[in-house]
Amino acid sequence: MARSETPQSGFTLLEVLVAFVILAGTLGVMMRINAQALDTSMRAAERQQALMLAESQLDRVLARSDLLPGTERGDFELDGFRWQLEVSPFTFPGQEELVMESRIIPYRIDISVYWGAASELQLTTLRLGVAP
Repeated sequence: MARSETPQSGFTLLEVLVAFVILAGTLGVMMRINAQALDTSMRAAERQQALMLAESQLDRVLARSDLLPGTERGDFELDGFRWQLEVSPFTFPGQEELVMESRIIPYRIDISVYWGAASELQLTTLRLGVAP
């Protein structure tokens, strides 16, 4: 029998299997990165929605002519978003003993928006109001 002197070209089975393992590992890493990016994007969208709702609720409170200390709670029309508003008189640090003779006093307004299991966003501002 005569042997052909031309070398055979092509891949061995082992080379093909190694290439498939490398390809599968690379695709797995890419899928994991894609899933993390999607999760981060969803959380950012929820946080942006909560910020928009908190600003809306804060604008509603600031538009009132009277501001009374206390706490209010409620639900937004969107599923899973709740809010809590706290209005309290504010004293500047170091001026607690100062007696104000004016009826105009500063109020601290805290608005918190809750969603999901443990997600929360809080906005705080000060506003001058008339003492009750």
